[in-house]
Amino acid sequence: MKRKVIIFTSTRAEYGLLRRVVLETQKSASLDVVLLASGTHLNSNHGLTIKEIQSDGVTEIECIDIELNDDSPKGICQSMGLAIEKYGAFLQDTLPDIIILLGDRYETFCCAAAAQIYGVPIAHVHGGERTEGLIDEAFRHSITKMSHLHFPCSEEYKNRIIQLGESPKTVYNVGSLGVENIRNMKLMELSELEKSIEFKLGKPFFLITFHPVTLEKNSSKEQFGQLLAALDCYPDHKCIFTGANADTDGNIINQLTKEYVKLYPERCFEISSLGYLRYLSAMKLCKAVIGNSSSGILEAPAFKVPTVNIGDRQKGRIRTKSIVDCEPLKDLILKSLKIVVSKQFELSLEEMNIPHEKDGTTRKIVEVLETIDLKTILKKSFFDNN
Repeated sequence: MKRKVIIFTSTRAEYGLLRRVVLETQKSASLDVVLLASGTHLNSNHGLTIKEIQSDGVTEIECIDIELNDDSPKGICQSMGLAIEKYGAFLQDTLPDIIILLGDRYETFCCAAAAQIYGVPIAHVHGGERTEGLIDEAFRHSITKMSHLHFPCSEEYKNRIIQLGESPKTVYNVGSLGVENIRNMKLMELSELEKSIEFKLGKPFFLITFHPVTLEKNSSKEQFGQLLAALDCYPDHKCIFTGANADTDGNIINQLTKEYVKLYPERCFEISSLGYLRYLSAMKLCKAVIGNSSSGILEAPAFKVPTVNIGDRQKGRIRTKSIVDCEPLKDLILKSLKIVVSKQFELSLEEMNIPHEKDGTTRKIVEVLETIDLKTILKKSFFDNN
């Protein structure tokens, strides 16, 4: 009998990382896979990215709308309550053998909580990482403690999961799904990307993604305003802005982006979601990634593309030399931009190692899902590694 596997995704970034896992598990002779799509995938303000999933030929998709229209703390709490209720009902109806979750989103936390109540084993991808500028930091480690299998992307993150009291036998350092995706995708040339987004880029251009800063002192509006002021000083560089996620102040950032693009329609382009193919293609072709997205930390180094990482949102993650961190102040952002656009900095990245890269990342995850003994997996206790 096939194992019934649920793979959960609630954001474009999540699905971009999980895409190969979804497609490979679908091919497995021993796994029966359903993709549970929720969150911003079903929201038109965030690009209605469920269409991208459907275009990939994913055959079994269950959609659960948790009404992410209000990004205030009250609105998010209401969506979380609805999420637990609806995810729980779905798990009750399907009774899967295991569910795969990735990362640290509050929607993912809700799915983990529902799975815990229904006794469904959880396999967690990208655990053990630190994002000290976000409320998601606590969600990620909470999901780790509710999970039974762990697929971190580095040895440091593996050790942190064990430090949290998880048995080493359940923790597999599989490397980065994002880097593996890059190595196995045929990306667009510049002309193809320009045609696809109907915007003339030329070179050089910046790829900009700025998400809300949920634990930092200065507001998202103030920080993003400082970034926009810095971009004013680079009128010869075009800009692609992708939308902020569904955290508090996300709508404010998106509105400021629209207003900025209206001021400079020949230089700037904004879109809720580029989709994984166009986003990675733009990343490969751009002069620098700017903002506070994890993609600038995890994926951009694989292209030897510089990142200007602003603020504390990604504080705690493993760094490569391609990443220049700065505080969210115009002068400091400009100082960082001056560094990354220089020819000297570009040349310094040519021999850079990629710390998260391993062979066979997806295959290892699928093999564990196919072969792991699920009969006793729920019987877990705190592992004391002292």
